[in-house]
Amino acid sequence: MDETSTVADSAALAPSAGAPPRTGAPPRGSVFGADLVGEGSWVSLLVWAVLFAGPLAVLITAATLTPSIAGHGTHTQLGLPPCGFLVYTGYPCPGCGLTTSFSHMIRLEVFGAFHANPFGILLFLCTAAMVPVSLLGMVRKLPVVDTLDRLHAEKIAIALSLVSIAVWCVKVGIQYAAS
Repeated sequence: MDETSTVADSAALAPSAGAPPRTGAPPRGSVFGADLVGEGSWVSLLVWAVLFAGPLAVLITAATLTPSIAGHGTHTQLGLPPCGFLVYTGYPCPGCGLTTSFSHMIRLEVFGAFHANPFGILLFLCTAAMVPVSLLGMVRKLPVVDTLDRLHAEKIAIALSLVSIAVWCVKVGIQYAAS
């Protein structure tokens, strides 16, 4: 390999005078530089459809269930087994009572939902909010990543995770103190 080919190759790879500088990473919201979830793309519409159908299915399911008086175990009406964590340890898992809480919230029974799992109220509200947000995103053909960024979805997810852990610790602490 001679020196002239090296110089020519490096000149071909250099950005032109008017081009923006390269950062080495593909643009945000893209895979290998191809904007798959951009405004109006079929992938974007598919993601919006999933973000619409998933929460809607959860809400419809919650409406068909009868909330358990025990505050947990409503999910067994779907043919699911009891919570393994609760069965083996005697303590609730972070998700114990969420189905019951959702089943209460769909009926606007806030106190029942709070008794089952206080975190369920926040999660229910976020789930319910995703239905119109995703429908609007689908109809307006909005870019998914940009829209979720503007709605601070990442911060909301982190906050929900922290609240879930805090509520679980309080529930376990209360049960431990009572025993």
